[in-house]
Amino acid sequence: MHEGGDEGGHNENAGSGRWLLTYADMITLLMIFFIVLYAFSTTDQRKYREIAMSLQAALAGAPLQRGLPQATANALVQMTPNPAATPKIGPDPASRQLAQMQAHIQAVLRAGKVREVTLYRSAQTLDIRFEGSSVYFASASAQLKPRFKQVLRSLAPVLKKSPGAIHIQGFTNDLPLHSARYATAWELSAARAVHVTRYLTEFCGLDPHMIDAEAYGQWHPLYPNDSAKNLALNRSVDIVVTTQKPLGLNQGGPDVAPPGGRL
Repeated sequence: MHEGGDEGGHNENAGSGRWLLTYADMITLLMIFFIVLYAFSTTDQRKYREIAMSLQAALAGAPLQRGLPQATANALVQMTPNPAATPKIGPDPASRQLAQMQAHIQAVLRAGKVREVTLYRSAQTLDIRFEGSSVYFASASAQLKPRFKQVLRSLAPVLKKSPGAIHIQGFTNDLPLHSARYATAWELSAARAVHVTRYLTEFCGLDPHMIDAEAYGQWHPLYPNDSAKNLALNRSVDIVVTTQKPLGLNQGGPDVAPPGGRL
């Protein structure tokens, strides 16, 4: 009985001490957890990026490698690149081409002593504005004056290098239109745009698939119709060079002028 009682007391003491092992394990795990947290808190930015991207590569099934993986589209943590290391992106080729065209046109205009043209350039367009006066169109007329044809011929080699579509925009002023040929300002402005379009394609060799004609009538004046000078300036056509490819471009041949045809 005494021997059995000693054995029973020994087992009870052994069982009551097992919580110390559990407690020690928990303390050890907590210590490791805080060590890991401290390690993360002192990791520099480069190592943090490597850890984040390595995790992403592992989850995506990609082979692990030091540094950034090739594909980062599905990254768990979207990393912002270092601005100092990001290469600067310059203007696209079409925009550079517009800038080159502007410089070339300015040189042509200076050589021809043409002063009635103003250039406006944006990232996607180059607007060549023929600012009215009697140099280009007479009042209530869409016929190109000889001086205008000369200017168009000088600009044609540059316009042929357009990176995109070319819009020919016709304008008028708001003076009463007394014409048996043109019923309204719409017809007059359209005729001006079409005459320039035909001259460029039929006599200057521009591809008609790259050009369209637009009529603005008197409803979109370039300048307020409040003076004789502005009225003349609104008797105008703009040639707008763009970087956008023309719609419906096909492989058909260009239009040609009829034998002996003249504008």
